[in-house]
Amino acid sequence: MARRDFFKRTQQRRYKTRNYRNPHIRDKRNVNWKVAILLVLCPIVIFGCSSFFLMHPWFRIEQVDVYGTEYLHRTDFEGDVTSYMNEHVGFFFKKSNQFLFSSESLSEELLKNFALASISIGVTEGHLSIRLEERTSNLLWKTQGKLYVVDLQGIVIREVINEEDEIFTQTNVSELPIFIDKNDVRVEIGSVVLQKNEVDQAFIFLTYLQEAGIEYSYTEVDRVAGKWVKIVAKDDFGILIDLTGDIQSQYDNLALILTDQVKDTSTLEYIDLRFGDKVYYK
Repeated sequence: MARRDFFKRTQQRRYKTRNYRNPHIRDKRNVNWKVAILLVLCPIVIFGCSSFFLMHPWFRIEQVDVYGTEYLHRTDFEGDVTSYMNEHVGFFFKKSNQFLFSSESLSEELLKNFALASISIGVTEGHLSIRLEERTSNLLWKTQGKLYVVDLQGIVIREVINEEDEIFTQTNVSELPIFIDKNDVRVEIGSVVLQKNEVDQAFIFLTYLQEAGIEYSYTEVDRVAGKWVKIVAKDDFGILIDLTGDIQSQYDNLALILTDQVKDTSTLEYIDLRFGDKVYYK
């Protein structure tokens, strides 16, 4: 009986303290409204601030200034800059925003589309400043019926559109030597049509011809034949040289032939200087 009374008294105490619950009914939990409000407001505040900084006119690039253009088609250049800044980032933002704009990315884009020696880009309070240096025009390259300006590195700078082009009105470039691609290979702005050492060697030989009073019309390049070129003289005979060989020696052999063996160049078809001391002419 004592054991039964003990259990009875224990159950009565538990009842009086109300320390019991229905296992089939869940407890009601109190909601921490401050935390809930913060969780809702934080994304709204972050989105609002981001939208303000990325869309407000205060942070938009409104003015673009380009310095250093000489022969470059300025309209095309500025068009590429405008196209870059109008590119979307996501659905709502553009690269014209100062926080989304990248000087490095725009520089890479412009260097790819235009043959520039250097470019510097700066952004200050909505003002984009672009300073560039164009490659120097050194020769004209003709292929597929089109004429291109090429620099000393052998890189195509731009296409000459017509005879009213600025290149023919500038005294320092109007007498550029013409190189004709016999293979008619298509080129693009920035393409390499000749290696720098080939351009250097060709110009050295052409300078020798000028100093000797030997006039020439153009230089013909045959890539299938390798590094050999043919300089066509005004008298309509060809001078074949090897741009990888000894230019001085090749010119000395030419001078020797014209001085001692060929008196009348009008009868010449070609002089071949590509094989060292063995010179062939017809």
